[in-house]
Amino acid sequence: MLIAGFFVAGCTSAVGGEALPDPESAQAEQAGTSSTGLIGNATTLDPCSLVEPSSLSQFGPAQRPEQEAYDYCRLKLSVDGGVVAVRFGLLERVRGNLEAKEVEPVGRLRIFEENPAKDRCARYILFSDNVSLIASADTVDTPGKTVPQLCSITEKTTTTIAENLISRKVEHLTYPPSSLGSFDACNAVTVSLAQIPSLPAGEVISYPGRHQCRWGQAMVPSLTLRFVLGTPSTAPGVRYETIAGKQTGVYPVDIPGRTLCVAELKHGTGREMAQVVVRMAPTTPATACAAAQAVASEAWSKLPA
Repeated sequence: MLIAGFFVAGCTSAVGGEALPDPESAQAEQAGTSSTGLIGNATTLDPCSLVEPSSLSQFGPAQRPEQEAYDYCRLKLSVDGGVVAVRFGLLERVRGNLEAKEVEPVGRLRIFEENPAKDRCARYILFSDNVSLIASADTVDTPGKTVPQLCSITEKTTTTIAENLISRKVEHLTYPPSSLGSFDACNAVTVSLAQIPSLPAGEVISYPGRHQCRWGQAMVPSLTLRFVLGTPSTAPGVRYETIAGKQTGVYPVDIPGRTLCVAELKHGTGREMAQVVVRMAPTTPATACAAAQAVASEAWSKLPA
């Protein structure tokens, strides 16, 4: 008892200066709220495992349509006669500050909310390694329909994701060797970047999931290579070309203020697709599409067989 009393007395003596943080403790805390610590390999993350449709049943019947992308999942809610699309899972590296206000955290995870619009609400989970995960709800599929619960749906979705992350309730996929799912999009384009006039090729925006890569931080000129899920476009303007020995759909997209062209390839026998998207200042569609074809020629030659 005397020995115990001695150590207790010693601990209560006043000492000048400030306490220094425990580096190991701080490092462990940061790892516990980082995207890699909570998710693991972002490339193989199954985004649909983040939220079960039943988690949103308080708002209405929820369905999970076919997935559009590797990086995010989509649910459709029937709410008050309208259709609400709920999308979640896209991981991005934050450059600068999030253009959103910080709201109440979920556990130790910081949450941010965009200024809501009439037809869309969005929230972000910000991890300690400066990676964000977005969740949003919108009524794009039912234009003109007002759904007052949009932001409540987004809040519930974000909270559910955060709680599942903290509890390590996430699942991962195993891709076959021939899949685009485990291929790094940033490795597919190098020499053909020069085909896009004035493109700042050194401005590379990579994504943790590696399913897309972007060159050029401004809207124009810019280039995106992305791997998605779906079926090739059947729009009237699609022209079919053989690029790198593969049938490729090439088509311009009418966007005010810029010229955009897409070259897309159906990969394998499933729903995997690769898309090259070139955005340029207003010019002829032929110029943008020639650049898209040049980039596609390099990219297609590097895809897994």
